[in-house]
Amino acid sequence: MRTARESAVRLLQLMMIASLVFPAALFVYASWNDRRDVYAAADERINRSLDVQEEQALKVFETVDRTFAEVNEVVRDMSNDQIRAAQARLHPRLKRIVDEMPQLQAIVLVGRDGRPMASSLFDTVPADARLNDRDYFKAQADRDRGTYVGELHTPRLPGAGGEYFDLSRRLASPDGSFDGVIAVAVRPSYFEDFYALIEPAPGNFYALVRADGAYLTRYPVSHGRRHRLSPDSAVRAAIGRGLDHGLFSIKSAIDGIPRRIGFRKLRGYPVYAIAGTDRTAIEASLFSSMEAHLIFGLPATLLLFGVLWVTLQRTRRLHDEAERREIAEGALHQAQQLQAIGQLTGGVAHDFNNLLMIIGGSAQLLRRHLTGDKPIQLLDAINNATRRGESLTRQLLTFSRRQMLQPSVIDLAARLPEIKDMLSRSLRGDIEIRIGIPRRSCFIKADPSELELALLNLAVMPGTRCRRAAR
Repeated sequence: MRTARESAVRLLQLMMIASLVFPAALFVYASWNDRRDVYAAADERINRSLDVQEEQALKVFETVDRTFAEVNEVVRDMSNDQIRAAQARLHPRLKRIVDEMPQLQAIVLVGRDGRPMASSLFDTVPADARLNDRDYFKAQADRDRGTYVGELHTPRLPGAGGEYFDLSRRLASPDGSFDGVIAVAVRPSYFEDFYALIEPAPGNFYALVRADGAYLTRYPVSHGRRHRLSPDSAVRAAIGRGLDHGLFSIKSAIDGIPRRIGFRKLRGYPVYAIAGTDRTAIEASLFSSMEAHLIFGLPATLLLFGVLWVTLQRTRRLHDEAERREIAEGALHQAQQLQAIGQLTGGVAHDFNNLLMIIGGSAQLLRRHLTGDKPIQLLDAINNATRRGESLTRQLLTFSRRQMLQPSVIDLAARLPEIKDMLSRSLRGDIEIRIGIPRRSCFIKADPSELELALLNLAVMPGTRCRRAAR
């Protein structure tokens, strides 16, 4: 029974531990799944943003390519000198093209000597203007680059607007030789305004970069526009390996913000679209999901733990009560057994006392009729045995609670020698009894029969060796 109770308590304790461990493990597993799903959703949003970026950038670049064709058609078969002479006539035509396309800032025709020949900005280009140090001019003068994407520049001519980057092509010539450059200035702000509308969520990031890592545009704009990807950047390394797309977790070298970003190469152009989002925004989404788990799971877990704890306490109290009840029932059963033994002993003692009374009375009658020392001694022995039997019956009646104790004042110095004979007859013959008594009296108050019984119990106790001393 005790083992079953201990097993029940142990089971409740294990259930209490499981009520904490299992929800914790489930929470960790759910959080891991949520993290995977959150990052997968972030990657999906990045890829959708790259789709939109690529489509918008390609439209802009392809529109500029058509502009190159239109400008080449306008100046077909014209020499550099003829273009300069006709710049007042060409200016309105070029300006109309720019005005029709908000992504463009200006169109400039640069001669083979690096001097502007005509522009959408001026009727007459300043005579001292020089553009032969621009990267697009050097690149196109070296060889035909097709559509070349230049770096960000600050305008040199007054009234030319803000920063821009150039798309350029060679002027068409009959023999294919270098005859100048058509440079179309593109507004970075046009892309930035568009990026602000893609997904206006905090933490989003968009950019266009060249293959050498130079930024063409960046949103949000931070510390200006002129930046480059770090040489040890994962994106820069992937571009260097010839990859045309990828996803990375990085920390920006420009603003120090950790981001999850993706990049993709624009078809036909040495330009890469980059889209990303702050990892803090991703983690905030993850924490929101985890918080939802905690809001519903934590109270349920605590409630279950509390119920099991209360159940354990009540079970322990019930087991303690059952144990106390078993002890009480055992004591009652033992008391009932002792009562039954006492009743049996009382009955035997009562009948035995009646026999002793008959024996004692008969001895007294015989004493009146017999003479001689020998018969008298035998009758005295019978009387002594009768008295001792009466003392034994009193002890039995006391045990059965049918006779009250009768304490009296006893002198041990006189009483102990009398008890010696009774002890000698009760012990084995190889046991010697020695009694040492003081010379002065030693009085105690006790029931004589109970005292004799106690000494007898001590003498016959199991394990008693050959000699005993009573003091």
